[in-house]
Amino acid sequence: MIFNFFRQNDYDLSLKWRLIPTKYPPNSPNNFGGKALLPQRVIEDLVNLQIPAPYTFEISHSNRLYVSHTGVLEFTARGEEIVVPEWLYQQLEMDQCGLVTVTYKQLMPGRSIKLLPHTTDFLEIESPKRELEKCLVNYQVLTCGDEIVCSFDEYGAMRFTVNQIEPDDDAIYIVDTDLIVEFLPPIGYEEKLENEKSVMRFVEFEDVENDDVKCVRMKERRNMF
Repeated sequence: MIFNFFRQNDYDLSLKWRLIPTKYPPNSPNNFGGKALLPQRVIEDLVNLQIPAPYTFEISHSNRLYVSHTGVLEFTARGEEIVVPEWLYQQLEMDQCGLVTVTYKQLMPGRSIKLLPHTTDFLEIESPKRELEKCLVNYQVLTCGDEIVCSFDEYGAMRFTVNQIEPDDDAIYIVDTDLIVEFLPPIGYEEKLENEKSVMRFVEFEDVENDDVKCVRMKERRNMF
């Protein structure tokens, strides 16, 4: 491990480690979150410098052409490795680099986020906003522009783009904050509406009375053309 740090005053601190990137196994639930495994040496360095938790980090490589941020799950990674969720490994194209730079970075508490769902299936979830908030407990930090992955009990894995964060910065810390969570119309939402409108052109409604109960029944519309 290469470990470098310098400290000019209490507010100017740079801690960096050069680590070998790897990812969680495909069936690991840790893939649906934003926390990494780091070597024990990292926590030892932080404690020796009396840096208090929470511990959050920037991950980068190729002269910061690829950049994101992560929280930490445990300091139990082997040797000089960092283990990250598969979505983060793919997004930063870590298979193209031998080492990544992990930098300690203190982040501002988040106030609000806007997420872009990548599928209209998200709208099929009952109370989607509440379910999304439950999934976000697996994340400590969010980086603007990241494409994170959440897992829902009945619908499986879904991808979301972190479209906007407040305060306006590269990333925010979201643990123990009064975070306002909003989501944009999913990708494909307008096409879905158009398809539903097209279907409605081929149906008509009729009133049905049965046992003093009046309801509406949909039936196929004939001779449309």
